[in-house]
Amino acid sequence: MTELARLRPARARIDLDRLAHNYRAVTAAVPVPALPVVKADAYGHGAAPVARALEALGAPMLAVAYVEEAVALRRAGVGVPLVVLAGFTGAQAPLLAEHRLTPVVSTSAGVEALLRGRPLPVHVKVDTGMSRLGFTPGAMVEAARRLDGAGFAVEGAMTHLAAADESADATGRQLDRFDDAVKALAGAGVRPRWIHACNSAGLAFFRPTHTLVRPGLLFFGVRPRPLAPSVDVRPVMRVSVDVSLVKEVAPGTAVSYGGRWVARRPARIATLPLGYADGVPRTEGMRDHGRFVIGGRDAPVAGTVCMDLTMADVTDAPGVREGDEAVLLGDAPDAWELADRAGTTAWQVLTAIGPRVPRVYVRDGRVVGVDSRFP
Repeated sequence: MTELARLRPARARIDLDRLAHNYRAVTAAVPVPALPVVKADAYGHGAAPVARALEALGAPMLAVAYVEEAVALRRAGVGVPLVVLAGFTGAQAPLLAEHRLTPVVSTSAGVEALLRGRPLPVHVKVDTGMSRLGFTPGAMVEAARRLDGAGFAVEGAMTHLAAADESADATGRQLDRFDDAVKALAGAGVRPRWIHACNSAGLAFFRPTHTLVRPGLLFFGVRPRPLAPSVDVRPVMRVSVDVSLVKEVAPGTAVSYGGRWVARRPARIATLPLGYADGVPRTEGMRDHGRFVIGGRDAPVAGTVCMDLTMADVTDAPGVREGDEAVLLGDAPDAWELADRAGTTAWQVLTAIGPRVPRVYVRDGRVVGVDSRFP
């Protein structure tokens, strides 16, 4: 606790027991292995500690977006295969073999970069409706044949679902295109071991032709919506901060930048050392409808969120004192409630929690690790 006492009075508490519960719940929901996605610093939860925990739970491989994320995990001691989802540059191609990474190949430039190096396992990606990365079906077959002929192990074929949390019809059409593309691969003599399309929302549309799923959000205890698979998961992250100051203000007193919040009665304002640089959304919705929870009671945001600080109206919570804990995110408000108030999504809420906020890792109710990037 001495280490915690020296840190800034804000923290993102990461419950490793809940992470384990979620991993078991997700893997029990489908009859194939799961590829946990730990990109974007494990959705803000801290990539290295989360990746090591998932590896210990038996995750057969992990996925990130970029090469540098995968290299950082290797340097942190993560040993399972690491799938790089979002591509790589030609200059980064040597790092793939050096760090035993498995790239997803989705562009002709990626194929050419790989062919200049030594063979390694790869996944190929087909665009079935996201219109982002990925080959056309015909180009994917050609890319896979070239890589296979050059000695590369084409061990995976994948696509990305654009609307699995919104449209069953659109998702079904994408999966039909994907199934056709995989059949075309087989017709060309390329039969990848791992066939995968399902992200967190996509678990609701799992097909028996798939041999792998790759959820992200579900592992962190947040279900996509409005369409979501029936998986019992629990929020892993709880973000809170200690009240720095409570002051009395008179009616007519303006609070924060621009004076957009004005006290209509004698009020008590709590200053919280957590701002938009730390992940508190600086939006009109947050200013008008945002809240923290202090002592089990709502404390509405008072005025514009600042870079480093946020003010909250605790007039109706007269027991609030300096040093009390104010919760931004956790079981209540959860990521979706905060997202709704801020006018964004749960994904952005989680990944926006900034590096100045120490991550405190807890197992069996005890602190087992602290990741503070600003000692």
